[in-house]
Amino acid sequence: MACYWARFERKGSEYFRYDTRVYLEDVDTVERQDACIGAVVGKNPGSARPTNPSGSVIQPIDLANYKLLPNIQSIVSKAYSHRQIQMPSRAYVQILNLFYLCDADLSSGLDKLKHLAGNFCDTESREFPWVWYVWGDNDPRLSELKLRFHNLRSRRHLFYDPSQSQIRTHCPRPEEFARHTQGLRHDLVVPALASCIEGR
Repeated sequence: MACYWARFERKGSEYFRYDTRVYLEDVDTVERQDACIGAVVGKNPGSARPTNPSGSVIQPIDLANYKLLPNIQSIVSKAYSHRQIQMPSRAYVQILNLFYLCDADLSSGLDKLKHLAGNFCDTESREFPWVWYVWGDNDPRLSELKLRFHNLRSRRHLFYDPSQSQIRTHCPRPEEFARHTQGLRHDLVVPALASCIEGR
């Protein structure tokens, strides 16, 4: 049983992580009929690794010290409680990234990308009930990667902009600050997420 699942591809000594899912409750397998309730867009997978290094199918994630996925689970669960809406069975949040190479150090990951041909995740082509952006501050190295998400299909987009101390409701431009979850007070985003969930 696990809440955090993904499909890993190994290239040399490096891993790429695709189809990352944060289930709101533990599941023992991933099923075709599982309900995607929304998406979160971060920078890149951090230090988490596959539980089975030789496996290429979707599998539970070994989180190590990776905090983003548990933070997402906690905040989204609180959004359901905020509106007193029961969480749907086998529901998950899809995690998308600017790039999919696993590396806890952003600069190191970007340097490795120059020598590794990584793909984007197929799940980016889906339509999502809502999308929450958490890719952080303006970083010129990431601007081009951010632009493709302006074509992401969703009726509801949001991010917390600390420079304005408010929730913004569009896909952030490359120069805008889309606050990461690390150290973020949950009450700053829970009501906005709850409104998205209620409007499904």
